[in-house]
Amino acid sequence: MVGMVFVAPVFSADSIPYRTRMMIAFLLSAVLYPVSVNYLPPLPSGPVSFIGEATAQAALGIIIGFLIQMIFAAFQIAGELFSVQSGLSFAEVLDPASQTTMPIIGTLKSSIGLLLFLSLNFPVDGITAPAYLHMVRALAFSIKAAPTMMLDMTTLGGLLSTVDQTMGVLFVTALKIGIPAAGILFIATVALGLIGRAAPQLNLMNMGVHINIILGLTLLLVLSPIYIPIMGGAFQSMYDIIGTMLRDWPGKHS
Repeated sequence: MVGMVFVAPVFSADSIPYRTRMMIAFLLSAVLYPVSVNYLPPLPSGPVSFIGEATAQAALGIIIGFLIQMIFAAFQIAGELFSVQSGLSFAEVLDPASQTTMPIIGTLKSSIGLLLFLSLNFPVDGITAPAYLHMVRALAFSIKAAPTMMLDMTTLGGLLSTVDQTMGVLFVTALKIGIPAAGILFIATVALGLIGRAAPQLNLMNMGVHINIILGLTLLLVLSPIYIPIMGGAFQSMYDIIGTMLRDWPGKHS
């Protein structure tokens, strides 16, 4: 639980103190203990084996949190693609989640994804809940499906396969969000170039920047309703990948 809390979206924000994260991890562990006590591995006898088991458990939580965090990378990539095409890439702000500067559209889409992560309900395995609760459910399921994690070829192969599928979801999501607006802005840029060749007396070098910005903001307003189902579908696809990962490995090493 500590591994997931320190990596997963929302919980890993720099604005949340370390003590608060540890308290969240403790409370979530206390809530999940009654339903997972029958699946927990036996307590190691020696200090070396105890450290190894604790590291394995923390690694499994880090993997789950990292895979979900990659979805937000897709939102940021889509926002940066949109910013470059619309001419807004020079406007950068501080992203409160990652504490890094990024184009304002990327921050906007990342913030929308963060709000959907906390509020959007969708079904996974027949249970409808917000995305952050599905993340806790995934960790609870990992205790049953993979009580411990062993560093062997089966585990590494399963992890590489999962990362490969995650990268596919990442780029497909980024393209679904960014391509419609980027395509329209590209057509507008080509049209401005043709007009500039037909009427050289027009100062399209200065006009083009303003036209792209106005068109980009208009597209952002018009296309915003389609982002919600795309982002929700990305979360659902990621949890399907995590579920498949836990069913296939690393609990099947016996």
